[in-house]
Amino acid sequence: MATFDYSARITGPSTDLDAIALHLNGNRSLPTREEFYTNYPFYKYWNNSHNDRLLSGEGVNIYIHIPFCIQICDYCFYMKEIIKSREQVDEYVDSLCQEIQLVSETFGLQNRKVNSIYIGGGTPSVLTEKQFNKLIEALHRYHRIQDAEFAFEAEPGTFNRSKLEWWKAGGVNRLSMGVQSFDDEVIRLSSRKHTAAQAIQSIKIVKETGGFEINIDLLSGLAGESVSTWERSVATAIEQETDMLTVYKMKTYANTNFFRKGVHGNEIQLPSDVFEIDLMERAIQAILGAGYTLWSTFAFTRNDAQSKYIEYTWRGQDMVAYGASSFGKLGNLNYQNLNNVPQYVQKVKAGIIPVYRTFPMSYKDMIVKEILLCAVRLFSYSKKEFVDKFGFDYFQLVPEIIEELRCKGYITPDKEELVLTRQGVLFGDFVSKTLAAAVKEALAKDTIGFTY
Repeated sequence: MATFDYSARITGPSTDLDAIALHLNGNRSLPTREEFYTNYPFYKYWNNSHNDRLLSGEGVNIYIHIPFCIQICDYCFYMKEIIKSREQVDEYVDSLCQEIQLVSETFGLQNRKVNSIYIGGGTPSVLTEKQFNKLIEALHRYHRIQDAEFAFEAEPGTFNRSKLEWWKAGGVNRLSMGVQSFDDEVIRLSSRKHTAAQAIQSIKIVKETGGFEINIDLLSGLAGESVSTWERSVATAIEQETDMLTVYKMKTYANTNFFRKGVHGNEIQLPSDVFEIDLMERAIQAILGAGYTLWSTFAFTRNDAQSKYIEYTWRGQDMVAYGASSFGKLGNLNYQNLNNVPQYVQKVKAGIIPVYRTFPMSYKDMIVKEILLCAVRLFSYSKKEFVDKFGFDYFQLVPEIIEELRCKGYITPDKEELVLTRQGVLFGDFVSKTLAAAVKEALAKDTIGFTY
């Protein structure tokens, strides 16, 4: 074994420290042996202002993916498959329940409070009462669920009053309905099976049943959309007086039928980007004019309704993912489950957590994610919140970009909060990408760089 000769280091008078003194920032610093560091930051800076965060503990959020659908919507890019039999769904629900046990016991999640649950798809509302109750029972057995927001995606025409009652009995208190359009021809061109009248009736029975916060989604830029069809859809959505209205931009992904029909082929005519911008401008004006307020760059709220699941997960809380293709986060590790249902079922049956891929988030990644998802998308974001979390002011990190965004009309002059203008809301993703890219470039100047 090689040894290190320390003798050369200690020859000469032990008091002669000038030779090894450091000169930093114009100051001479002599070496000492006075400190023995055991912690950081030093205890004199500690106080009790954040004790509640330790004592209450940060909860977790749960996402469950139900991939089964009664139809494949032409714009949908999520992992899904046509429902063929009850047995097919039974097997999947059994696997979900087994995965819930595996993951909860492996990562010691039983005693962590659940802040929110979101069951998405696919079409979760195709579950039978027996399948739904079995899933709920497993969740309660292996998680601590009390007073959590419990959101459930419900397709118009796939549920009735009876279903609503047993969803409510199972703890569901928020329904998100993918209406997408209230024009029957636009709905037909998307290969959806419900009609505008059925969507309105579905919303009505949810209201009459009571006990649910209601969100409905619209998609701007669907095939067959015109200014008149869009304005009628937005007006009809407003007339429903739901708690939240969400307007997403329809994006044509390569794995969708819209891509095959409208990009590779000429079966349908997809609206241009310029036309979609006009549609979104009209939606913003109409929805805000009807008394809704902005909650995010694509969601509008009445009576302070909000999606706690989205907010908690955007702000970096842990998210436990269950089901094929679902995405989660534990600590600094992002992960995704296997995105093939048979492979997912096979892994779980073998008692193996069905993880497909992971990404470890560095501190820099967390900073960029916070800016990309929270600082812009939440419409307004307190600078103090960012400083408390990361220890510096990103306004000062990228002052040129902040000033340009202000001068070009995307953000207000507010110095303590990033607040989007109407133009900024319309181009929210552009603003967030621009700001995040600038921060990433600034952080990369230390030559440590990023892992991607």
